[in-house]
Amino acid sequence: MRGNSAIATVNYENKNALIIFGSFLVLVIFITSVVIFYISNNIILSELGYKLIKLENDKIVLEEENKRLELSAETLSALGRIEKIASNHLGMIRPKEVKFIALNSVARINSENDIGAISNNYEKENNFWASFDLDKVNDLILGVLK
Repeated sequence: MRGNSAIATVNYENKNALIIFGSFLVLVIFITSVVIFYISNNIILSELGYKLIKLENDKIVLEEENKRLELSAETLSALGRIEKIASNHLGMIRPKEVKFIALNSVARINSENDIGAISNNYEKENNFWASFDLDKVNDLILGVLK
C-alpha cells in the first residue's frame, strides 16, 4: 500500500507541477500578446502621425498655390489688360457714341382707395414700355449692321 500512496503522491505532484507550468505558460503567452498588441498600435499611430503631418504640409502648399492662381486669374482678367489686348492684337476700338433705348415704367391706375389716381411707382408689377423715335431706332439698327 505504501507503494501506491507514493505513486499517487508523485502523480499528484506531477499534476500540480503541470498545472503550475501550464498556468505560467498561459500567463507568459497572454503578457506577450498584450506587449505585441501595444507595440503594433504604437507603430500604427506613429505612421498615421507622419501621414497627418505630410497631409498638412501638402494642404499648406495647395492653399499657397490656390492663392497664387487666384492672383494670376485676377491679373489676367483685369479690364485694362483685356482692353489693351483687344486694341493692340485684335484691332478693336471703343465706340465713340453709344445709342440705346431708354425704358420707362408704365403708368397704372392705382387699385387702392384713390380711384382714378395714376401712379408711376406701381409696386406690385413692373411693366415697362419702350419710348423711342423711329429715326433713332433706324440709326441704331444701321449702326449695328455696319
